[in-house]
Amino acid sequence: MSTLRIEDNPFAKKLGVKEWHERDLELPKPDEYLVSGVIPANSLVCIRTNGVYGKTTLAMQLAMSIAFNIPFLGRYPVLQSGKVLFLSARDTEDDNYRRFKRLVREWAKIEPAIEQKIEKEITNLTCLSMYDDCYNLPAHLVDVSGSTSKTYSYLYHFIEYYKIKLLILDPVEDFFPEGIGNISEFYRKLRQLKSGVLLIAGRSQTHDLLHGVEIGISLHDKGLLIQNFYAGSLEVPLEIKSGIWNIPTYSL
Repeated sequence: MSTLRIEDNPFAKKLGVKEWHERDLELPKPDEYLVSGVIPANSLVCIRTNGVYGKTTLAMQLAMSIAFNIPFLGRYPVLQSGKVLFLSARDTEDDNYRRFKRLVREWAKIEPAIEQKIEKEITNLTCLSMYDDCYNLPAHLVDVSGSTSKTYSYLYHFIEYYKIKLLILDPVEDFFPEGIGNISEFYRKLRQLKSGVLLIAGRSQTHDLLHGVEIGISLHDKGLLIQNFYAGSLEVPLEIKSGIWNIPTYSL
């Protein structure tokens, strides 16, 4: 040990944090957001709630905003409209259909042109139910070791071919096995998909899912807390009426 020189020690290659301190954090440019100031393109986003119902409805509103170029919650413009894939592991196709029709009905009261926008971009939103088992595929994208599944391969090809802007997994816990050894490996596979990914946490206490994502969204009884890795925190007041989330008029 006495003959070992510090110059030969690999731990001494980088001493201190000078390089980090002097290097600016690369922030997304304004036009690199899917939704202005809220959702960067090609980012991992997680939405969870604590005793408040409606996170799947909120996710569907986000999906429809991006697919049909409608400002999210009436306030945040969509900068990159395009195709969205919504995968449900527990809701049936009928569940998704009813949610979609309800949102169109209620949205039409504040966005009269929504029917025309949907017809113009009718192929931009695809909602598939893995629960119905009509695709003969398991929901798991990885196995317990973190290796990708056949489902992941099909999904990767679909996203690449159709240039999907946003993939939504509802709930995300059903897309990886319960005994997975390392959730970071699951995240790494999601980052290889050429789209943004929204993870809907099915369990209210799924704290680990917020680690390693760029955007963490917490839905509570007074609105949203959006924790943006790049821009800090943003509070958005919300209320749900007739099955659709809106920003209260007093806060506009």
